Amino acid sequence: MQRFLAEGEALQQVAVMGLRAPDGTVAENVPLYRIIPAKEIKPESGLTAGEEEICKEAGWALSDIYRQYKRAERKAKAGANMRAQNG
Repeated sequence: MQRFLAEGEALQQVAVMGLRAPDGTVAENVPLYRIIPAKEIKPESGLTAGEEEICKEAGWALSDIYRQYKRAERKAKAGANMRAQNG
């Protein structure tokens, strides 16, 4: 289906679908879009409010994982230093 966007509408990519050729091989990946009101897109970021919230949540999760990693790294380094001093 093809249609032109009306004034005040924008496209938002929501997914990517992998297509297959008739023989079963991977053909190409095609982005999937939905039409949203352009006023939902924040000009500062180019994202919608929902997209900004997902980015924040992902950032919090990744920062927590990174803190755990750095804590374990410091603990391992301290253990190695103790073994070197006692050895």
